[in-house]
Amino acid sequence: SSKTVTIQGSGTASYGSPLAPHWARPMGAAFLSEATMVHAAGGQQLASAAFAYVPRSTLAVASAASTPIGDVLGALKSSGVSQPARAWTAAWTHGATVLLTSAVAAVAYGPGRAARRRRRGMQTAVGRVPRRFFNFGGEEEEVDPNDPGRVKVCGEYQNSGGSFVAAHKSEFGWAVVSEHSASEQDNYWPGGAADGDVKQVWRELRLASGSSDTPPGAGDGTGQTVVKVSLREGEVPVQVPYCMPLAYAKTMAALAFSGQHLQGGLPLDDVPLQRALVIGLGGGSLPVWLNHTFPEGKITVDALEIDSAVIEAATKEMGFPAVAMRPAADAAAAADDALAGAGGQSLRGYSLAGEEFLEALGKKGDTDYKYDMVFIDAFDKAGRVPTVLVDPERPFLKALEGLLAPKATVTLNLLVGMTGRGSSGGPEEIMSMVYAVNGAVCGEAGEVFSVRTPMNESSGNQVYCFLREGRSSGREEPLKEAMKQSAEAVGEGFPADSLGSKLRFDLARRVIFAYEDWVAPATPPRPLGAPEPEPEKKEEGGGFGFFGF
Repeated sequence: SSKTVTIQGSGTASYGSPLAPHWARPMGAAFLSEATMVHAAGGQQLASAAFAYVPRSTLAVASAASTPIGDVLGALKSSGVSQPARAWTAAWTHGATVLLTSAVAAVAYGPGRAARRRRRGMQTAVGRVPRRFFNFGGEEEEVDPNDPGRVKVCGEYQNSGGSFVAAHKSEFGWAVVSEHSASEQDNYWPGGAADGDVKQVWRELRLASGSSDTPPGAGDGTGQTVVKVSLREGEVPVQVPYCMPLAYAKTMAALAFSGQHLQGGLPLDDVPLQRALVIGLGGGSLPVWLNHTFPEGKITVDALEIDSAVIEAATKEMGFPAVAMRPAADAAAAADDALAGAGGQSLRGYSLAGEEFLEALGKKGDTDYKYDMVFIDAFDKAGRVPTVLVDPERPFLKALEGLLAPKATVTLNLLVGMTGRGSSGGPEEIMSMVYAVNGAVCGEAGEVFSVRTPMNESSGNQVYCFLREGRSSGREEPLKEAMKQSAEAVGEGFPADSLGSKLRFDLARRVIFAYEDWVAPATPPRPLGAPEPEPEKKEEGGGFGFFGF
């Protein structure tokens, strides 16, 4: 390859994807940093640089160096790697991995080029490696050609740092907005606009830590979300409501629509009113898309966000309508507002923690205010799901249980990386989170499974889907096939939006990609955040020698 790459950031991938920094450490991050010009702070984003040039089996070996073999083999299996290749991977040791991966990196980039780059300074390359860790080269067939946020155009905001737009500060840190040019322009503006009056761009929201009053740069922090906005002189930005760029958000939407249809909660001949709850606003692309996609009067969306800086960035620069943010002095007032219809608005945002809002809503005792779709998409700046959202003893899950419609579908977005160990945790933490959510969400007949975002669109998102009631009949058919059929039915039969367009991206492939059924363990896992049990004390032996016989 003739590429030289500089990775920006400090621990997680662009747009919130985790990069499992642990697997790079045994390979010598310092050496690779020099040989490939990758800024590998703790191994950060090392995978991105290697994936485009190294065969799949080799990458699996690299992961095996510091990840339990069972996790690696599971990831390989779900990615379609053959059984012989999986077995070959398991045979490698840490030492072999270090030598092999280091050699590949050195050959791919060459020490001479690295030396020349070092002389010019480590910060001369400003591009970001594409967030497509699973692209093994070659031309790809274009999918979803009618989707303005399809993978073909994602490189416009993935591969460059962008220009600084604004930064807002709160007690949680900084919300930073950057801008990237968009090649496709359709002149969208509510109510219409004359040709040439509107310019469309990509805007990216990143979250950065820091108590300093000096704003971070455009590429600093952890990527949170991307939206497409329309700009018009003298007007506030307007989000393009039918464009949802990030793959994980499309996957969550596909699962919710298909899960509702499968359980009988979303008949297509006469779409009933749906009530959606979104935990984590970000730039607002998911709630805006939901509000636009459903027929008028057929959906209400409650979006909750605890970080005031994120809300400020969303409403000022990311095109989330400021009018949607409801005035509420506290959680009780917000609950009253929601129950009263929020002034007739179908899209409403509340500047509150999810647990506070749901607890207040539950205390009102309104038996008719139930959520049909719930999207849990909240992370701290390290990419972890806040414990308060996945602790069975905390208010969020306790309140959620009483606020779900009988056929509700709940989706949970996790950042797990390629190997199943990402910033959201490893298998043990994930099991604890899913077990807790399942206990609050699903009845005895409920069904749970997970999928991954398609390989060529994302790196490390795993989305769990919880069907509260599950299928009323036909359970002899695999759930995976049933979900695919429902996704196809929704894609074909869901009503057109207000612009006369049907769903712009394919649902079916998203509800089955790297599909895995989830089965509750026989022994309940240790709750997330609970202290580890103390090891049993062993009695000292009174025998002989080193082994105490």
